[in-house]
Amino acid sequence: MEESTIKQMWRDYDQKLERALQLNYKIIREMQTKKIEDHINSFRRNQVFGVVVGILFTVFLVFLVVNSLNNIYFAISIGLIALFNVFAVAAYIRHLAMLERVSITDTITHTQEKLAVIQSSFNMVSRIMILQTPFWCTFWYNQQLVNHGGTTFWAINLTVLALFTILSVYLFNTLTYKNIHRKWVRSFIESFGGKKIIKAMEFLKEIEEYKTES
Repeated sequence: MEESTIKQMWRDYDQKLERALQLNYKIIREMQTKKIEDHINSFRRNQVFGVVVGILFTVFLVFLVVNSLNNIYFAISIGLIALFNVFAVAAYIRHLAMLERVSITDTITHTQEKLAVIQSSFNMVSRIMILQTPFWCTFWYNQQLVNHGGTTFWAINLTVLALFTILSVYLFNTLTYKNIHRKWVRSFIESFGGKKIIKAMEFLKEIEEYKTES
């Protein structure tokens, strides 16, 4: 067999291999893209649900505050909790707006960057919401209780309040993506609803890795 014939056979084989790799990449990209879209849409539904429930809950809390101004301890505690929920609703609406600018047809890197911003914001919102925990320990106080609670009562209640405050601050500082290698931190973050965005980014990473290998 002549050398030119062998070279031509190799060129033909390389072309077939290249076409096969391109086809495999296209199939994998389409499959992963469908999974990415499913996870993004699921996250979007969660955010819409959060907005609706958050608005209804905030309205209820404001109603309680307006009708309980005679109890300053209750009003302040519930009022601050209401503010936390207003913040969360505003953040979820912002996430929905940000999701509208995410397009799978963009470059993988560009899409990853947009999802990373949403992911980081969602994690921060969840951590901030934890900080409202101490106020759930004080909403039931009233003036009579403050005046006649007694040393033992206040020792117990202030200890509980201090423990919840320390715990909420600890969780706020710990539940970050830099600690996601810890199993309980990852489970906590995913339980907030961030699992969908994490999965979408993982599928994007798989597409990028396969493209690089090809």
